[in-house]
Amino acid sequence: MSKNLLKEISNSLRQRTEEKPDYARRMLSEMSAPVRAVKNVRKDWSLLDSPRILSKVYEFESRAALTNFVAELLAYEDQANHHAEICISHQSVSIEIYTKKLNAVTELDYEYAKTADLIYQDIGYYS
Repeated sequence: MSKNLLKEISNSLRQRTEEKPDYARRMLSEMSAPVRAVKNVRKDWSLLDSPRILSKVYEFESRAALTNFVAELLAYEDQANHHAEICISHQSVSIEIYTKKLNAVTELDYEYAKTADLIYQDIGYYS
């Protein structure tokens, strides 16, 4: 590296902070902004605290319908690369979803909830 290049880098790093964009502060402020609720999520999802989690229990009339629901939900999880806690108990499936890295509910979680509801509706047509 030439001395001139090193001087340029050094000078640019010493610029007054008002002149440089403050990416870290902006990113933190965007991440700490409250997550707005998505209107299309059905009201039967519960929002639990500590940490904030979306939760719902789905009931099924047959094990075949339950199996189809779980298979489609797992396929969606792999596609979206966003995974929930899923608990299967006889004729019901309970789901808890939140973004683990942020320890909070984000729009990804609301999208997951909406998709799970759509999958549940679709199961009724072919199970």
